[in-house]
Amino acid sequence: MEKRNESRKWKTAGRFPAEILFLTGFLAGNIIPNLIWKMEWKQKTLTSFYLIRNFAGKDISGGAYLLEVLRHRGVFFLFLFFCGFTIFGVPLSVAYMLILGMETGLILALSVLEFGIYGGMAGAGLLIPQYVIYIPVYFYLAGLVYRQSYDIWKNYGLVPQKSRLYIRQGMAAFLVYTGGILAESFLNPWILEKVVKGLKFF
Repeated sequence: MEKRNESRKWKTAGRFPAEILFLTGFLAGNIIPNLIWKMEWKQKTLTSFYLIRNFAGKDISGGAYLLEVLRHRGVFFLFLFFCGFTIFGVPLSVAYMLILGMETGLILALSVLEFGIYGGMAGAGLLIPQYVIYIPVYFYLAGLVYRQSYDIWKNYGLVPQKSRLYIRQGMAAFLVYTGGILAESFLNPWILEKVVKGLKFF
């Protein structure tokens, strides 16, 4: 009976609406730049800076780039994961799915606004192939963090059995996430270079 009650408590968090939050952020990321652009706000886009950084003569590559990506991506992954053991995991997981969707929408929208229709292809080049891995992992991780944090949010406390399961699931997610880091470090620069040269931006 006690195990059944604990199981019921764990399930009260419900299904985490990652897809809805992501799509909401994605739509906002597409709409906001268009509104700003009509107001003649012509600051350089995220894409412009990214392209300049990647194709300027002083660009980092190889192992140095891998370490930079690992530091940036890894730190945030661990931060989000450990927030699952606090009450902040619930709002953070919700906020991050919105931000992730907005970030993706912004990259694509600003690419089109800055470079035209071909810019959309360059924007897609910024995201492939790492986001094919990152997005499903973030959906999964945000759901884990939300449910783990929900127990603390509702004053159920840390359930040792669920915490061990959470750690194992988090480690499995990070192994898959590492594939995205490797893809961003070694495959994405090559893909983006081919896309930019093919579109003859420079």
